Amino acid sequence: MQGWAIVDGRLGPLSQAVLPIVDPAVMLGWSVFETMAADEGAVPELAAHLDRLARSCVEGRIPMPSRGLLAEEVAVVASRQGGAARVRVTLTGGGHRLVVATPRSRDRMHAPMRCVRGEHHHDPNLSGAVKHGSRMGWVLAVQRAGVDDVLLVDEDGRFTEGTTCAILAVVDGVLHTAPHDGRILESTCCTRILATAVELGIPVERVGPSAAGPWDGLYVASATRGLTPVVELDGAALPEWEPIGRRLVEAMG
Repeated sequence: MQGWAIVDGRLGPLSQAVLPIVDPAVMLGWSVFETMAADEGAVPELAAHLDRLARSCVEGRIPMPSRGLLAEEVAVVASRQGGAARVRVTLTGGGHRLVVATPRSRDRMHAPMRCVRGEHHHDPNLSGAVKHGSRMGWVLAVQRAGVDDVLLVDEDGRFTEGTTCAILAVVDGVLHTAPHDGRILESTCCTRILATAVELGIPVERVGPSAAGPWDGLYVASATRGLTPVVELDGAALPEWEPIGRRLVEAMG
């Protein structure tokens, strides 16, 4: 894979990056991470990502390096990669630090997605607000369904989050999304979208949208996708954009 990596302070090509096979991240999936978008070396939402990483470290019992060190290493790999990049910071249960930059296709931003519904399962031992490395179940769910993402539904029939994204829906002119109540990851992209909605005078409801619909528009959001329409859900076609979604994308640039 093309890209650049800093492993415990050492910079080199991604193809040469190594991690001890006995590290708990390898053996147990014990790690926390953040993924962010970079453009020409700049990472606009770095502070928000480091805030969330710090919270994940507390819950995951993994030491958090200094923010200044992480910010410096993110800047180094993002600049070395250049252009549109995907930067991931991973901290392992064995105390290792990986900062990786890889190419990111600009075509990914706002590209329509095909999704299916899935069941939200709450882990009693690990808060849903932790961005951790134990993702095998979600990855397999997406692969088995042959779609772009699986949108999770709680016992009340409401969307919580996707396996790689936040979920938002427009219903009768109101923007709906699930609350950050410990069950789901606090999406940095979703937070920015909600702030933009408030600035535009768009009503916001912090209750997960009904997974049964109807919706004027159903969207997902992530750092590397931005606000993106869901155009197919469980094989049924949905509208690509509606006026509020378009207003938000135009306002956010």
